[in-house]
Amino acid sequence: MTFIGIIAGKRCFENIKRQITEKVKNKGFNFIQINLRSIENVKNIKFEMIIIEDNLEKFKKNEETLQKLCENTEYVMINTDKNPEPKEIEKIANQITYGLNQQATVTVSSISDTDILIYWQKGLKNKEGKRIEIEERRIKKGENSTLKTYEILIIYILFKIYNKSIIEEM
Repeated sequence: MTFIGIIAGKRCFENIKRQITEKVKNKGFNFIQINLRSIENVKNIKFEMIIIEDNLEKFKKNEETLQKLCENTEYVMINTDKNPEPKEIEKIANQITYGLNQQATVTVSSISDTDILIYWQKGLKNKEGKRIEIEERRIKKGENSTLKTYEILIIYILFKIYNKSIIEEM
């Protein structure tokens, strides 16, 4: 059973959970939203991945708990547009940064109303130990899609880490 913790707003959390559940039929993924109210309740859960979409400034009082969660996690994914200097993941071997900045592991080369060109710019090993090579991938935005750019990046990274087929349209 795979536990994935997501530090994000309710809408972002629900969008990611719904997309993954629909696309991979939720085989073995258990998504848990981590917020200020729940962080003390989830501190003993062994997460395989933690996704940090929110700004961590609001977690200052829980910095030690968050640090321990991240240290005991196999992968930590963090939005470096919202968290430019993420000290929570300094010691994490498999850290994946994402955002619209050029220093991120996964960034956006171009974006339009109909599609997004995602650029994976640093090599990393996936869950099966296979190397994820540098690549650029065009993802079409579905006609009725309500996904935001960051949510598309998160879903793309999850699929790459867990070696799932990349969906050409979200």
